[in-house]
Amino acid sequence: MPRAEMAYVRAVTRRISSDHDRTARFTQRRSQILDAASAQINRHGARGMTLTAVARALGLDTSSVTYYFKRKDQLAAACYERTLDWALDTAREAARQPTAEARVRHLIAAQFDLYRRAREGKAGDFAVLSDIGALDAKIREPLEAAYFESFAIIRGFFAPTGTPASGSRSAIAATHLAASLQWLPAWIDRYQTRDFPRVEERLYDVLAHGLARGAAPWPVSVEPLPVDAADSAQGRFLAAATRLINAHGYAGASVERIAAELGVSTGSFYHHLDNKDDLVLACFRRSFDTIEAAQAEGDRLGHDEGERLAISLASLIGLQFTDDSPLLRMSAYQALPLELRSDMLALAGQLTRHVAGTIADGIADGSIRPVDPLVASQTVMAAVSAASDMRRWAQARDPVAAVQAYLEPLRAGIFH
Repeated sequence: MPRAEMAYVRAVTRRISSDHDRTARFTQRRSQILDAASAQINRHGARGMTLTAVARALGLDTSSVTYYFKRKDQLAAACYERTLDWALDTAREAARQPTAEARVRHLIAAQFDLYRRAREGKAGDFAVLSDIGALDAKIREPLEAAYFESFAIIRGFFAPTGTPASGSRSAIAATHLAASLQWLPAWIDRYQTRDFPRVEERLYDVLAHGLARGAAPWPVSVEPLPVDAADSAQGRFLAAATRLINAHGYAGASVERIAAELGVSTGSFYHHLDNKDDLVLACFRRSFDTIEAAQAEGDRLGHDEGERLAISLASLIGLQFTDDSPLLRMSAYQALPLELRSDMLALAGQLTRHVAGTIADGIADGSIRPVDPLVASQTVMAAVSAASDMRRWAQARDPVAAVQAYLEPLRAGIFH
């Protein structure tokens, strides 16, 4: 090769190598920023994540972060997009498995593997999705489209091969499965990494086979619970706030929006509460009071622990299927300041442990099959929280039949 040509080839090779190095450095730094921002979102919520805090966590100045993401909402959206891309890829991989059981096992295993690698420092945090509703519509819409696409794939797990994933059964089963996996970050930290295989197997067991020992349907009642009525001023106010927080997240449920929902002035907000954090706390307490009332009703009416659990769950799911007085989504805890969040999680833990106790007593009296009560209680609470996602479907049906259909995966498993 002539000397001039050789020099040209070397120059091109150096430029390609330099471009590759710059691309690799860019990709690595961007990934580090997403890791730090996701950790901030998971700890403080999207509103508490700041470009300055992300830069500080990486030992950078803020301009180094704004080079990649000009605005905070762009960074938050990129964190959510990364989570959703992983969820979509994982759902597609699971869908390639030969049976519904294998697909569900694959999806659950992938979630546990993600948490294991994060615990071992081999993977960064993925942002939980609770605050997507607060993003601007143009940013939010493609993220929601990705979520619905992954949900549609999961729904297809339960459809016979070669048929579309239509019908109530596949939608209900997918809702139960997705809800349990989305709620995992709230409780998986209570277990050592070496316990993950056991917890993974027990979660699959509850989802696959349900809780009931026999084939008899669970009793269903959708009578109103004896709690603060939604027609009182305070009840109406908190119900409206709960609906908006569930739909738009903490940041998206503005005082103006709540006032407009109720047809009152913004001054009425401050008649009830001092600030917005107090609002979320009041909504949580109202939801907890409602869950506790349902548990007391089940204790009063049930003949055994299985019936007591079924009656309380039916009451709560019936409530979730109406627009009047829904429960606050459990994921809303992420919007609270850390010092308040721990209090609310402690209260949620008490209610969940009551469910675990009921399940344990049901195993003892023979009305509930042998399961892990702690894992099962988390699955139950996740299903109750997610029932509002099926509201539109339920409102087109007989209330009792809708509640009974939604309860079936908890009673007999998602494959029943």
